[in-house]
Amino acid sequence: MSLRRFYLPPEMAQHPQPEISGSDAVHICRVLRLSAGDAVELFDGTGNGYRARIMSASPKRVLFHIQETFAHLSESSVHITLAQGILKDRKMDDLIRQLTELGIDCWMPFYAARSVPVPVKKGMGTRLGRWEKIAIEAVKQCRRGHVPSITPADDFDAMLEMAAESDLKIIFWEGAPQAFDIPRTAPQKPKKITVAVGPEGGFDPGEIQRAHAHGFLTTGMGPRILRAETATLAACTLVQYRFGDMGLRD
Repeated sequence: MSLRRFYLPPEMAQHPQPEISGSDAVHICRVLRLSAGDAVELFDGTGNGYRARIMSASPKRVLFHIQETFAHLSESSVHITLAQGILKDRKMDDLIRQLTELGIDCWMPFYAARSVPVPVKKGMGTRLGRWEKIAIEAVKQCRRGHVPSITPADDFDAMLEMAAESDLKIIFWEGAPQAFDIPRTAPQKPKKITVAVGPEGGFDPGEIQRAHAHGFLTTGMGPRILRAETATLAACTLVQYRFGDMGLRD
């Protein structure tokens, strides 16, 4: 049976007697009813895992003794940044959970021309905190070693600039003439990929033109019009299958 798994901040992992406090400590003691002597697995979100035993446990804090350190081998060989046109309501919460499970390395939400929500910088801080917590919970469940970074871009053009260092840049658009297709002239074994997907209304033609000018390849997803959140998950899966660890590679 697999051990219970908990997030340990990287700075705490180096402490001689690492501890977990807050809601996680309450969950360990009152919900899971773990106590001194129980074995657990910890992860620090940077690729390191730890086998540990609980030294003492209370709802305020749980102390651990780390017995073994190991490297997680569940990360994709390709680093995928998923640039997402901001969606309305709580769709973004669901997406960060699912994209974490699919193995993206970075999530870059941005306001596109057709994004329904109005840009409000003050509210982004609250949303970032919630998204980070969701990503950590998803990493616990899917047994990844890395928590994806969340790096918002102010708008579409800022996203294009932030994607400059990627080996391969792909923008999915419903107006593309064919389904997922990467020309042979593009890098066939990229290490860093930026994938851009639009909001509910898709990208407007001006955004596609500017993306082309920044080296993005345009491709589609077949003859059906997908919901924005479905398109995002399909795009990530296609790229992971073609270049990452969800399909056969040469």
